[in-house]
Formats: sequence, C-alpha cells, structure tokens
Amino acid sequence: MVSLTSARGRLRLPVAASRTRSTTRALGALGALLTVTVALAGCSASADATGKADAAATGDAAPAPRLRIAAAGSLALSVPLTGLAESPEVARLTDGVATTQVATPDAFRALLTSGRADVATLPTLAAANLANRGVGVRLLGVVDADLVKVIGPAGAKGWPALRGKTVHVPFKGDAADVTFRDLAQRAGLTPDEDFTVRYATGLPELVGAVASGKAQFAVLPEHFATAARQQAPGGVEKTAEVLDLQDEWERTTGGAMLAQSAVIVRTEFATAHPELVKALRTHFARTGERLSSGQATDAELTALAKTSHAPEPLVSALLPALDVRFVEPGPARADITALLERALESAPRAVGGKLPGDGFYGD
Repeated sequence: MVSLTSARGRLRLPVAASRTRSTTRALGALGALLTVTVALAGCSASADATGKADAAATGDAAPAPRLRIAAAGSLALSVPLTGLAESPEVARLTDGVATTQVATPDAFRALLTSGRADVATLPTLAAANLANRGVGVRLLGVVDADLVKVIGPAGAKGWPALRGKTVHVPFKGDAADVTFRDLAQRAGLTPDEDFTVRYATGLPELVGAVASGKAQFAVLPEHFATAARQQAPGGVEKTAEVLDLQDEWERTTGGAMLAQSAVIVRTEFATAHPELVKALRTHFARTGERLSSGQATDAELTALAKTSHAPEPLVSALLPALDVRFVEPGPARADITALLERALESAPRAVGGKLPGDGFYGD
C-alpha cells in the first residue's frame, strides 16, 4: 500500500521532500528516459468498417494504414498511448493499432531504421541521434512528467550525499546517464572521481540490485524508482528520494522543462497520413491530461498495470504524482533545444554530434 500526501495538487510519497514544480512548466495538452525496459510483447486492435468508410470521406488519398507503435514499458510513457486503439478519431483513420513493447534503446533504433514501426516513444536524445544519422523521423511531441529520481538510504539528501558513493545508472551513454552526469558536474561533483558510476544492463536488473541491497544509490525513472524503494531492505521507511532530476534541471536552466522523453513518427508515414498525425496528437494530449487529473477508469488502470508491469495500486497512486503532459514540438522547442545543447557539451555522440534540422520538429 503506497501512502501519499498532497503537495500543490500532486501526490507524493511521505518520505520524499515536498516539491513545487516551476510555474514556467509547459502545460501542453508524454518521454528516460528516458530509457525503460520491458519484455517484448504485442497487442493490437482493428478499426471497424464504418470507421474505414469515414476515413475515405476525409479525402486522405493514402489507404488506411495499420499503425505500428514501438513503446517503452514505463508507466509515464504508457499514459498517452492508453486507449489509442479504441479512440474513434484514430480508428476511422487506421486499419488497426499494433503495439510492441520494447526492451532496450537499441531495439527502438532497429525497429525504426528497418521501417517496422511508424511511431515510437523513446528518449529525446535518441530521437535526435536518429535524425542526425539520416533516419527519417520527426517529433510528434515530448512528454513532460515528474520522472527521473536518484534514490538512496533514508537520510541521504542532495548532491553531497553522493560523494564517495557508488551510483548505479541504467544504460551507459543514454538519456538518464547523460543528464545525471551533466547535473552532477553543475553541482560541483565530478563523476568517476567524486563518486563511482556503475552501469546496469536493464531496469529490472537495477531494481533487483536495489531490492537485494547490492545497490544503495540508483538513478531510476518512475515507476521503477518507487518499485525499487518498496522492495529495498526496510522498504520506503529505509530509503529516500535523494534527488529529483526535474527539479535540478529547472534550477540550473531557469525553469526549462526537462523534455527528456519524445514521441516520434517516421517522416514518410507522417507525410502520407497528416490527418492521422493530427488525431494522434489530440489523443496524446487529452489522455495525458485526463489520466493525470485522476479520471482514469478501472479498465485504464488495469491496462496501464499490464503495459508497465507495475501493480495496479502503484499505478493508481503514482498517476497524479507523475503529472504526465504531452507537449507539441512548437511550444516545446526551446526546452528541447536546451536539452540537446547541454548534451552536446557533455556527450555529443549521444545526440549525433549536432542539433537536428528544422525538419525534426515537424510542421
């Protein structure tokens, strides 16, 4: 059972420090992170015949496509996709929706470069890297969520708590690693000198290391951070949220959104199906706002628990705290640029060595 308290309309674990998000946070009508890991799985749903007839009436010259989605299995990145196959606006423009949950950043890249996925949720840095390598992708938008945490023993708080310690991080060179290292340096700590960084090969592995006591300090996105704390020796009473990387990012940028998670579409697919792209953006925005405001149905909570592999009570408790918002590329562009420019300073290979061109931001 997760006990939560309210802070400015958000629900937080009682052991975590109270948190006030920047008033400049973008409120577009999802993100790792980000990097997230789950087992490969698939699900699909088909549009009905009436929906297809309506699609033809829109004047879209291209035939109704089967929408193929590569999705990260974290709770936050699952939110915008919830109910997509049942959406009337999407159903009338597609011949069904097939979703594959993807295990690693490399698997995302393989699906997109081979043309076996049309839409994907993945770290913004990885999306920019693909674009800079000549893969035809553009942003549908970014996911703003209270996502990435550093957890550790109870009583540990702030960057000084990491000095002399070992911090476990998922996926070397990926979004969480790059952002964490950047923020540590700006806080006056040198990774690999002032503290040791040890990498895990996947999020389940890292959660297991925390649960077994082998990893005391870890960088984890939600819902994995809370799950790890619950499973750690002594549970949440013996563990703490040491740092909230969203707070740290806003503090060092003057309030910019940490636009770390993106939803992208293959450029060829977007060009052929502009009405569908519009319908997807509308669905993502509405669903994120509705579920974050506590309006999730029992069926949606069950679906989110299945896709994120998180217990349903944890899903229900964390949704308001995550505060997932989908923001289109135009309103989010300054925040995205801030993220990419900072990554170029510290880890240019993660971005592909340069800022992506205007085509990356779509229309």
